[in-house]
Amino acid sequence: MELAASYNIKGIFQPARITSGGIRIFRTSEGFGYLASDILLILTGIAGALSLMFIVIAGIKFVTSGGDPKKLASATSTLTYAIIGLAVTILAFVILRIVQFFLRSAVPIT
Repeated sequence: MELAASYNIKGIFQPARITSGGIRIFRTSEGFGYLASDILLILTGIAGALSLMFIVIAGIKFVTSGGDPKKLASATSTLTYAIIGLAVTILAFVILRIVQFFLRSAVPIT
């Protein structure tokens, strides 16, 4: 490291800082706004993944229904609710980002 420090020419070369860090999922030390933002982003991601999973399940129900009207109705309702859930999740994510944009000083957009 001494060799790199000896070549520290201002504006041209800056030696890399070696840090021992870790993975921080929640930025709790930076305030409640950051923590709430992180939790809401994780929850919207989980909700979106679940909605997509139910869309796939509805597709499997359609394929395996074999023309049975009850199974088709079940698949249709599953698909309908999954799409509604995905739309609500996307809307919640957009609203969260808009609120973060207007409260930029309190909660950053990450």
